Amino acid sequence: MKIEIPLRDFYTGRTTEFQWNKQQICEECEGSGSADGVVETCSRCGGHGVLIKKQQLAPGMFQQFQTACDACGGRGKSIKHKCPTCQGQRVVRKATTVQLTVARGVERDARVAYENEADASPDYVAGDLIVTLAEKVSTLDGEDTNPDHVDGVFFRRKGDDLFWKEVISLREAWLGDWTRNLTHLDGHVVRLGRPRGQVVQPGHVETVQGEGMPKWHEDGDSVYHKTEFGNLFVEYVVVLPDQMEGGMEKEFWAVWQKWRGKIGVDLHKDSGRPDAPDTNGEERTHEEL
Repeated sequence: MKIEIPLRDFYTGRTTEFQWNKQQICEECEGSGSADGVVETCSRCGGHGVLIKKQQLAPGMFQQFQTACDACGGRGKSIKHKCPTCQGQRVVRKATTVQLTVARGVERDARVAYENEADASPDYVAGDLIVTLAEKVSTLDGEDTNPDHVDGVFFRRKGDDLFWKEVISLREAWLGDWTRNLTHLDGHVVRLGRPRGQVVQPGHVETVQGEGMPKWHEDGDSVYHKTEFGNLFVEYVVVLPDQMEGGMEKEFWAVWQKWRGKIGVDLHKDSGRPDAPDTNGEERTHEEL
């Protein structure tokens, strides 16, 4: 069984509940399937639950095979007065509430086992209920995953580390002098920023030490163990203006031309590529495919 848990609960840890439709032994008939408690041996299969049948394949050739008894459904027993609750099936399905504890920092897709809590039957011992902890996708209007409207629910997790994309303007990337406050999964603030004059290149990834996921440990945060954390990796996305006033465009152009004249690098010349294709004086044509 898969249960979706918000990233926030993986970070902070949480005890919650979930319901599932569990197969249980009918309490009305105590698993006999009979309203009066009388269960008789099936007269057709003699209590074996199976029938031996023969089928002719060819003259003088027969195939013998075994099938479940269609009279008793393979149980070997017959019931005249079926239980009104389970209709003679001996089991019913009921909504069952199970308490779930999400340990702080536990891995995504971790499995929690509940011993002998799987479907029950009079014919066998119940197995274990296995719950897989999947990560629930957060949405902008998801009150269940982000009730406090923190940035952290949109972090991306990989192991013990978290990843985030921060959008900055051209001015901020080029000139610095900006700050950002990221609200983490538990509400604490992670401060990002650059002083004036410090450039941020597009696609640059900054490592914020100790702001990732808590590293799971069986002792948790106790006198025996202090919780350690992974890292937060922030990738910067620079947004360039797609419109500019005429006067501003001329001012920027003048600044860049002045800068190019002093210390600018001609990237085309620096690459060593030819200035024009060498066609030996002939016009080259491309063959049609």
